[in-house]
Amino acid sequence: MAKELSNQSKWRPWKGIVLFVIALFVVIAGSVSTLFIGTYGTFITQLALLGLAVGACLINKTPLKEVFPLKKITLRDFFGTVLMWIGAVPLGFISALAVGSLMPEVFAGVASDINNIATGVVILGFIATVICPPICEEAIMRGAILSNFRGVKKDWVIILVVAVMFGLLHLDPVRLINTSILGACMAYLMVKRNNFILPAMFHLINNFLSIGLGSIVSMFSEPAAQQAVQSAELTDTVNAMVNQIPTYMIAAFLCPMILAIGAHLIKRQKEISEGKEKEGMKLGVKIGLSAIPCIMLLGGGLLLTACSVR
Repeated sequence: MAKELSNQSKWRPWKGIVLFVIALFVVIAGSVSTLFIGTYGTFITQLALLGLAVGACLINKTPLKEVFPLKKITLRDFFGTVLMWIGAVPLGFISALAVGSLMPEVFAGVASDINNIATGVVILGFIATVICPPICEEAIMRGAILSNFRGVKKDWVIILVVAVMFGLLHLDPVRLINTSILGACMAYLMVKRNNFILPAMFHLINNFLSIGLGSIVSMFSEPAAQQAVQSAELTDTVNAMVNQIPTYMIAAFLCPMILAIGAHLIKRQKEISEGKEKEGMKLGVKIGLSAIPCIMLLGGGLLLTACSVR
C-alpha cells in the first residue's frame, strides 16, 4: 500500500475531495483570467495551485518532505518512468482523437488554445506550460491531494481516484480520458515509489515534447505569420488526424505491453509493503495479459481500415 505520513490521521479522503474542489475552482478562475491577460493567467494559476498544496501541508502541520518526498532515482526507476510514458501517450492520444471525432469543433478549439498559450508570450508560455505543471500540478495532485488518500488500503483505488481528478482538473471533455490515463501513470509512480521526482519527470517529459518543442520553434519563426497559418490550417489538420485513427491504432498496438514493462520496472518483482516482502506478478504474466489489449488495438485498427476502404 502507499506509504502513510507520520500524522496520517490529519489527512483524510474527504479532505482530499474538498481540496480538489478548491483546486478546480482555481483552475476555472484561471481559465477565465486567460481571456483577459492571456498566458499570464495560466502562470498565475499554476502558482496558485502550488500555494494551495503548500497551504494544505501547513494546515495539517506536516513536513513538506513527507508530502513531496525527493529521493535519488535509480536507472531502473528512470527507464520504468520513460517506458510508462512511451506506452501511455499514444493510447491517450488515440482516446482524444476518438472523443474529438464526436466533437470536432471543440477538439479544434482545444488544440488552438494550447497552441496560443505556448506561442503567445513565448518565454512565459514555455514556463507556464512546460516548467510549472510538473511542479505545481504535481504538488497539488500527486502531493497534497494524493496524501489524503494514503490511508486507503488498496493502491488501485488511490490511483484511480487521483487519475480521474487529474482528468477533470483540465476542464476538457476531449482530453478527459487522455489526461486521466497520464494521471494514472503519475499516481502509480508516486504510490509505488513515494518519490515526487518520478511523476514530476513524467510530467516534464510529456509537456516538453507535446508543447515545449512548439514554443522553442516559435522563438525562431515569425509569430504573426506563423499564427495565421496555424489558425487557418488547424481544423483541417484535426480532421485529417481523426481520419487516421485506424492507422494510429495499428502503429500503437504494442503500447500496452510497453506500459506493462515500465510498470513492472517501477513496481519490481518483490515489493516491500508494511514491512513484509510479497511476490509481485511475474513479468511474463504481465506481458501475457498486456497482449490482450495489444491484439484488440491491432485487430480493431485493421478492421476499421478494411471498412474504410470499402
